[in-house]
Amino acid sequence: MTEQENPPVSKTSGKVLAAAGICAIICCVGILCYSATLMLIVEKNIFAIQTPTLDLACEDTNCLNVCVQRIPDFEIALLFENRDDLASAPGGYELARYKLDEQDGQLKNVATPSVPEYLKAYQADTQLHQRIWSYFTGLFPQDPELHASYMIVYIDSSEDRHAASIRELDGKWRLYVNLLHFNSPEAVLTILTHEYGHMLTVNKTQTQKITNEYGRDRDRTGFDKMQAACNSRFFTGFYCMKENAYLNDFGNRFWTGEVYESWVEAFLLLDDDAELYKTAIDEFYSKYSDQFVREYAATNPVEDIADSWTEFILRPKPSGTTIADQKVLFFYEYPELVQMRRGIIQGVCQSAVDQK
Repeated sequence: MTEQENPPVSKTSGKVLAAAGICAIICCVGILCYSATLMLIVEKNIFAIQTPTLDLACEDTNCLNVCVQRIPDFEIALLFENRDDLASAPGGYELARYKLDEQDGQLKNVATPSVPEYLKAYQADTQLHQRIWSYFTGLFPQDPELHASYMIVYIDSSEDRHAASIRELDGKWRLYVNLLHFNSPEAVLTILTHEYGHMLTVNKTQTQKITNEYGRDRDRTGFDKMQAACNSRFFTGFYCMKENAYLNDFGNRFWTGEVYESWVEAFLLLDDDAELYKTAIDEFYSKYSDQFVREYAATNPVEDIADSWTEFILRPKPSGTTIADQKVLFFYEYPELVQMRRGIIQGVCQSAVDQK
């Protein structure tokens, strides 16, 4: 539990972390969400746009795809022969735990748990683990508030598994990666961009701690008490955003009125019944589908801004007028984020050159 009390914000709290209650986990994108994401990549975005040459001065998604295509592929077998064992293991199997050595800047293995024989090759593939870490720390700006210090690598094929999650504890960010999803440059870039979006929008400079009024279960009384403590600043269901926070502006612009109230009704079911909650969220998305870049974004505002951020980084600038388009265009209003986008895109192209 961090002092900031960051919440679990997806359909589960992430079995691999054995989390319960209000914890510091940003669980991101289960199997259905990321499968859909990768299908959308082919349909409408950068990776389907052909450009002839790699351009290190690339500043937009029209040339980003060729850079991604030049990155060596990630070879992750699907483990069909062992799918029953994997599916029955709660939270899957942790393969390795790494910590950044602050003195020399190197990622050091600090734990190698016991795993079944068929997973040992994945556990021993430290080069692959390092590649993922290098993408996350090399492509995205790192500063004291956006600074990953740990990486936990695992494999989980359970139905409600996540592709990745990010957690802040005592000011240290921990990146959890499920290798089953890190099977292509496109997947790696999409997943890590989403996770960085969480670091960018819910770090301590963006959020304000408030007293937890929920007790054991979420209820409307507790929700209203905490929302009132925000004094008109946006309330995510777990914490207030600061006045100048990206999510404060984003939430007060896009999560208001009927949309917000409809989401709160679904959100408060989270502790009652998993199926009931899922049904309510599905109905919420169905009603407001034109307001979200993808279905997973409708689970809560924290995931919505992270998914919209991912679209901002990886997709062409929207020309439509839907609220989903407006959410992506929101980031173009911040010059520092436009500059960050350019740097990330050019970092991908430089990575493609370095690894060839």
